[in-house]
Amino acid sequence: ENEFGIRKMPSADESKDRPRAIAGSWYLYVSGAAIFTFAWWAFMSAKLHSSGKALPDFKKSTMTFPKVEPDSDLGPNFFKPGYLNMNRTESMRQCYVNPEGMYRSHLGDELCVRSDKKKFIFFHVRKSGSSTGRAVAEEQFGGIDMQRCMEGKHNDYYSVAFVRNPISRFFAQYEEMFVRTLAKGRVPKKFDVFHNKVKTYKDYERAFCGENFNKPRKGRFKPCDQVPSQDNGTLAHAFESFVKVWDGTVFEAHLAMQAPILSRRSGLPIRLNFLGDTKHTSEHWKLIGNEMGVRNVTTIRGRAYPRRMNVSYLTIPTYERMCKIAAIDFCCLNFKLPPQCENASVLCKWEEHEGKKRIVPHVTW
Repeated sequence: ENEFGIRKMPSADESKDRPRAIAGSWYLYVSGAAIFTFAWWAFMSAKLHSSGKALPDFKKSTMTFPKVEPDSDLGPNFFKPGYLNMNRTESMRQCYVNPEGMYRSHLGDELCVRSDKKKFIFFHVRKSGSSTGRAVAEEQFGGIDMQRCMEGKHNDYYSVAFVRNPISRFFAQYEEMFVRTLAKGRVPKKFDVFHNKVKTYKDYERAFCGENFNKPRKGRFKPCDQVPSQDNGTLAHAFESFVKVWDGTVFEAHLAMQAPILSRRSGLPIRLNFLGDTKHTSEHWKLIGNEMGVRNVTTIRGRAYPRRMNVSYLTIPTYERMCKIAAIDFCCLNFKLPPQCENASVLCKWEEHEGKKRIVPHVTW
């Protein structure tokens, strides 16, 4: 409007430019919205992938054979652990454990929690979230702890298990065995090289507690129970002595590897619908609950303690032998080797068993 209140009419050029301005504004708005939507999708996809939530076990997924790593000159059937283009459930389904080989004493561990009402089975894998899993399966899925749970009349049950990084679990299973066999004479003589300086549990506590050894207990825990180990190398060197002489024979139940536990005595894998990872325990149990119609599944913290030995004392040869012994888990569960085992001569191989290509470890000792 001018000073007299009369609205000024636009010129011909101004009238011509107005639709262009409006179109330009809409173009910028639509483009901005598209960019924002794409950025948000990319962010959520990356977040989902990194959290481990993208689990193809509940959907059909494309299973492909691995590409051979360039530095593997042994042939097209060989590949590095952890390089399969499939999730852990799928890779375990392709596993084969030689029932006459070094893992023969690892087979046949048939512990589970079974719920007939839910048609659900949770298979125990010791030192891989089994205490947490047992509590969840019993209290929230209505399961009952069982001793003999291998396949048979329960083929239509939804079956799950959890596994753990093989190196982390190797430490945990050894320390569990160490305590359970202290002063009990249960260790075969050829393997009993780790109790030499630690004869009693008091000796053990003194080794990992250090100066906190004599401090009074507060509730369930001693002051040193939840702090980093004070081990001066005594426990770590005892562990190294054991690793050097152990040939994989299971003389205490916690020493069994994970893939053999999840296999039948024939060496073929048990039927599993889902194989969770202890790194994502809560998330994976919620996904299992959603699949089974159990909402808002909550998990407890299992019997978790800091590492009792100081692993910083361990040498590369010790790690390499650990990776060789645990090769069945690295291969069948699709875990990558740690950096300390880059030169450990541990590979995986596709072999024909029972008319099908299956995964086996290939180790040069």
